Amino acid sequence: MSTDKNTIDSYNSYAEKWAQKMRSGENIAHEYLEKPAMYAKLPDLSGLRVLCLGCGTGEECAHLASLGAKVVGVDISEGLIEYAKKSYPELEFHVMDMEQLDFPPESFDFVYSSLVMHYVEPWQGILKSLHTLLKKDGRFLFSTHHPVRWGSQKTYEGTNSAVLMGYKKFKASKTCEVVGDYLTTRRINDTWFEDFKVSYIHRSMQEILKDIIDSDFDLIDFIEPKSTDTCREVDPVFWEIHQKIPLFMIFDLLKK
Repeated sequence: MSTDKNTIDSYNSYAEKWAQKMRSGENIAHEYLEKPAMYAKLPDLSGLRVLCLGCGTGEECAHLASLGAKVVGVDISEGLIEYAKKSYPELEFHVMDMEQLDFPPESFDFVYSSLVMHYVEPWQGILKSLHTLLKKDGRFLFSTHHPVRWGSQKTYEGTNSAVLMGYKKFKASKTCEVVGDYLTTRRINDTWFEDFKVSYIHRSMQEILKDIIDSDFDLIDFIEPKSTDTCREVDPVFWEIHQKIPLFMIFDLLKK
């Protein structure tokens, strides 16, 4: 399954709002969980040619460039790339599908991707393409949805919400009630930030690891990041939940 057209359209029309959310520091999940963990895994990028896969409106490209990298950002959304070019005219951006990357072999020393891989499945084609684009000893660092959290069932009751996975067994009737679905690969339609409609692919860890094991990459690290200590003062509820339950996960792959 490729990136859903409606999701691409949502990003195209939401580009300015997306940039505002990414730059405001108010996206708690990014600011106090995913970004700190991803940035902590970055090597010395001085002078390295870096591909930012699914670069959005360019904020992370700017961060990578500030560390001395020569950055190329790609995203399938024309709206996001247009906004990125306006914001960071000194950087290189392209509208490009991550399943159809158009660069010569061994073009990059490092590939960085934040919360993009869950838009497609399977991953074999992307991993093969990135392996070809990376130089020897190049790395692919990426974050994606954690299937424990994103395979759970979300429910809302007024301003209250619940994210649940589990089951009830009823002995008398010999029946059960299952909440959530971890093992079934499927597309999930969702709404973020109250008005941003998006769809992504839920996959079990088994399916994800199989694609990685079958690739030519070595898995050198795997991280299930917790909310940072500074989050406790900003959003104690988010901090408490994500000290115990994963939201995202990070893979660090090495080209053999």
